[in-house]
Amino acid sequence: MTTLKSTQPHFVRCIIPNELKQPGVIDSHLVMHQLTCNGVLEGIRICRKGFPNRMNYPDFKLRYKILNPAAVDRESDILKAAGLVLESTGLDPDMYRLGHTKVFFRAGVLGQLEELRDDRLSKIIGWMQAFMRGYLVRKEYKKLQEQRLALQVVQRNLRRYLQLRTWPWWKMWSRVKPLLNVANVEEEMR
Repeated sequence: MTTLKSTQPHFVRCIIPNELKQPGVIDSHLVMHQLTCNGVLEGIRICRKGFPNRMNYPDFKLRYKILNPAAVDRESDILKAAGLVLESTGLDPDMYRLGHTKVFFRAGVLGQLEELRDDRLSKIIGWMQAFMRGYLVRKEYKKLQEQRLALQVVQRNLRRYLQLRTWPWWKMWSRVKPLLNVANVEEEMR
C-alpha cells in the first residue's frame, strides 16, 4: 500500500478516430463510444463532483503563503496554517477540504487562488517599483541639491574675489605676499 500511495499514476487512453484509418476523418459516434467504454467520461464526471485537484501542504505553503504571510508565520502546524490562508481568501469551505497530507480542491478553485496570488504579487511589485522610483528620484534630487550648494559656494567666492580685487588693501596685500615668501625662503636657506 505504501508503494501505491507514494506513486502518482497516470493513464493514457488511445482513441481511434475512425475505422478507416484515414487522417483528418473523425467518427464522433465511435469516439464517444470509446470514451464511454473506457470510463473516461465517468471519471470526468466523478472528478467534477468531487475534489479533482490536490496539493501537498509544503507545496501549498510555499505557493500561497503570500496570501496571508502573518498567519503562516504565526502558526507552526502546517495544516492549521493552510486552513487560515484559505479562510482569509474568503473561499466557500465547501470548495476545499483539508486532508492529512494534502489540500483538496473542487474544480476551478486553484484558478481562483492563482488569481488572488497574482493580484497580491501585482500589488507587491507595484509597491516595490514605487519605492525604487522614489529612492532613485530622492537620490537624484539630493545630488542636484549638492550641486546647487556647490555652485552657490563658487558664486559667493567669485563675487567676494571680484570685490576684493578692486579693494586697495587687497592690492597691497597681493603685492607684498610674494615678498614675504621670499624672505621666508632666504631664512630657510641659512
